[in-house]
Amino acid sequence: MSTVTFNVGGTKFEIKKDIAKSFPNSKLAKLVSSTSSKKEVFIDHNPLAFSVILDYLRYKQLCVPRNVAREVVELQLKDLGIPYQSDALEKGENINENEDGLPSYEVALNGYSTIYQNQDSSLKDTVILVSLRRMNTLCTDVILPFLKRHAKRGHHQVTFYLSQNSVTPNNISTELEHMSDPHEWIYLPSSPTCTNSLDLKSNDDEDLPDLKFLLQRNNLEKLENSLLSKSGVKKVVAREVDVSCRTENEFGLLFSKSFEIIEIHTVIV
Repeated sequence: MSTVTFNVGGTKFEIKKDIAKSFPNSKLAKLVSSTSSKKEVFIDHNPLAFSVILDYLRYKQLCVPRNVAREVVELQLKDLGIPYQSDALEKGENINENEDGLPSYEVALNGYSTIYQNQDSSLKDTVILVSLRRMNTLCTDVILPFLKRHAKRGHHQVTFYLSQNSVTPNNISTELEHMSDPHEWIYLPSSPTCTNSLDLKSNDDEDLPDLKFLLQRNNLEKLENSLLSKSGVKKVVAREVDVSCRTENEFGLLFSKSFEIIEIHTVIV
C-alpha cells in the first residue's frame, strides 16, 4: 500500500507514505517503516497539532493556526524527530525556504554520510575523524549561511548559541550577554548514528557527542579557526557558558537545572 494511517489520539489520518518519510531519519519515518501496511500507526499526541505537522511535511512550510498551541506543535516536532527552527516557528516563517534556504544542523547532517572504509584506523581515530567532519558541516552548511544572511542585513556582528534540544531561549533563566543583539540558536543532534533524532526521551546529559566533543580541550579553538578560515570574518570567540533552565518534572513541579552550551561571538567587519 502506498498510504499509511495514523491514529492520533483517536483521530485517523491517512496520508501517502512518501510524505510521512519526508525526513527519512526521523522517528515518524521509522514508525512507518516498522509497521505492517495493514496496521494503523498509533501516536499518543494532540490530533490538531499533528495535522499542522502533516501540512508542514506536504508543503514544507509551517503555518500554525490560532486554535493550535505553538508549544504543542513544537513538542510534537521534537518527539517525532522532525527538524525545525524555533524562531521560525514563532514567526510563522517558511523553515526550509526562507530567504537563504538556511538549514538546521540536523537537516545539514541528513545529507552527510560517514565513511568507515579505512579498516586500519583505530576506533578512537574514527570517532575523532567523524566528529571533525561534523564540525566542518556545522561551519560550512549551517553557520556560514547564517553569517551571509546577517551580512546582507548590514549587521556587524552576530552571536551563535549551540545547545542541546532541551535548552531553548524560552526556558533559560540565565541572562546571556548577546541575546539582545543579532543572534541565532542552533540545536545539536543528540545521536551521531541517527542525526535527525530529537526524541525527548533520550538522556541529554549522557548522549551529546557533538556538544561534548566541542567542549573538549582545544576543540573550541579549532572551531574558531575553522570559522575564521571559511568565513573571512574579522573575529571569532567561542566559549563555554553555563546556563540554568526551568524544567518541569513528571509531577508538574518546576525546578532549575544547569547545562553547558557554547557561545560563538563573531565580528563580521
